[in-house]
Amino acid sequence: MQSRSASTQDTTLRTKDFLSKQPLLPEEKVYYEECKEYYHLTGQPLISVAEEVFDNSTELTTSSLKLCIDEDCNQFDLQGFITKFCGKINLTMKDILIKKIQVGSCILEADIFNKFESNDKKLSLKMICKSITNKLREEFSEMRIFFMFMGSIKSLLNQQKYRAEIKLNPQYNRIYAPGHSYWLGALNDGIDRGNKPYYCPVGWKRCSFYVTDRFYEKFKGWCICYHGTKFEYGLSILLNGLKPAERAEHGAGIYVSPSINYVCHPRYAEVKQLDTSYPSKFFKSGKYVQFVLECRVHPSNIKKIAKETLDAGNTIIDFNIDNKIIEWVINNQNKKIVDFNDPDSSIVCTGIMMRVTDDHPGLLPESQWWYESHICNREKCCLLGINLDVLKRRRLDGYKCKITYD
Repeated sequence: MQSRSASTQDTTLRTKDFLSKQPLLPEEKVYYEECKEYYHLTGQPLISVAEEVFDNSTELTTSSLKLCIDEDCNQFDLQGFITKFCGKINLTMKDILIKKIQVGSCILEADIFNKFESNDKKLSLKMICKSITNKLREEFSEMRIFFMFMGSIKSLLNQQKYRAEIKLNPQYNRIYAPGHSYWLGALNDGIDRGNKPYYCPVGWKRCSFYVTDRFYEKFKGWCICYHGTKFEYGLSILLNGLKPAERAEHGAGIYVSPSINYVCHPRYAEVKQLDTSYPSKFFKSGKYVQFVLECRVHPSNIKKIAKETLDAGNTIIDFNIDNKIIEWVINNQNKKIVDFNDPDSSIVCTGIMMRVTDDHPGLLPESQWWYESHICNREKCCLLGINLDVLKRRRLDGYKCKITYD
């Protein structure tokens, strides 16, 4: 098996010439299976970029492209695929060098911009990143691409290794509801969670992650907080890390809150109607789901404690937490991507909170404050998962909603 440029003129690129006998590592296999589940649930590929691409203080000695295609290798048309792919991202055929194809769907590895200097490599990769619109993601999906990575292969392998270390820690999984894990007021169990109270996140189910064997030793004095997220981010967050907020009402940083009821507003946590045609290990029943990240942050990394930013000043968001101190801005240490496995990270994700309901969660009693805050149909602002007028009519007509826990 030999590496070959896509521009080679004397022969067509044939899949069989690049098939590798090298098996996928266990962590690679798990990683790609998770990416494929993400692809089936969202209809889009998971796209990842190595952090060093955005880091001006480091050299990018190699730039690789990893593409995972949901197709049998025996049926894969390499030449047709590469020609089509390069056309979509304006990549010239001379700039891509096919390295190998591993079995496990089609796992294609190539070098790109190999002849470029480090800065030119980074600039070219950034230009590709900027060109990836939602429309292009859909086109990639039609090509059956379920994962795309750009950067050094070493970074990808490290990323896969780190992600493999975030194991679900089922002994700490919880359902927060009467009859399960439940308490009133601030929890007083003798555990040091910093100088902020911890209230029961009623109605939510936690899938806990293994972070370290010495969890309470490492995170002694760290506060619990929450970060609302989009549906696809909730699935990909374990693979890509937590990105800094796009909105900047309180300045640059990661936005969190001690109130899960605040961050589950559709502006922060997408309301997603479930596609029941594809079974998922994340949820087994219900019609709607929301994801929220449970995080730990050291008090010294809370840059600012501020009021709500949803124009909800005339209503009560959370009976336990005043509207004036409900939003925290966390120091992201000027990183483009905050990795939860980074020992120096300012914020660590300890679990994903999930709320599954049999109807739209906007009909829940604890969500009635939404209608006294900013809420709209613009998808760039609020991801309601339903037309707002339809939801309001259902509310006025007395429709009810229940949380499901199975």
